[in-house]
Amino acid sequence: MARHRVAPLLAAALAVVMAPVAAGAQGTSSGTAMVADIPQDKLYHRPACPLVRAAGSKVKLMRQAEAVRRGMKPHECPVLADGSADPNAVPVYVQDGDSRYHKEGCEKLGEDAKEVTLDEGAKGRWPCTVCRPPIRKPTGK
Repeated sequence: MARHRVAPLLAAALAVVMAPVAAGAQGTSSGTAMVADIPQDKLYHRPACPLVRAAGSKVKLMRQAEAVRRGMKPHECPVLADGSADPNAVPVYVQDGDSRYHKEGCEKLGEDAKEVTLDEGAKGRWPCTVCRPPIRKPTGK
């Protein structure tokens, strides 16, 4: 199957499987909720998180209890008032004099890096080619 078709299919499958827990995956105390793990990320995410969608086929699903056992922390997944994920509210990092925006922990970031939303960070900047942060989505504003 072509790569460009895999990510939407994975996102659709996640939406169906995770619909009962999508609203509060991090908030459950039983640990049975399904969460998403993105490789090289020490956080676990709600299935509706825009970072999960951006990661495509690299995402692994697991129970919240397993994620906690592995030492992972919950990501503050951005959610709109209607419960849907805001794709442009994810955090990215910028620094003065740099024409690119980055993911947390990028080797290209200096001490003066500051956290901003993707919506703010992508204005007038390009995504870093090293850490490959998410790309700003049009919102129809």
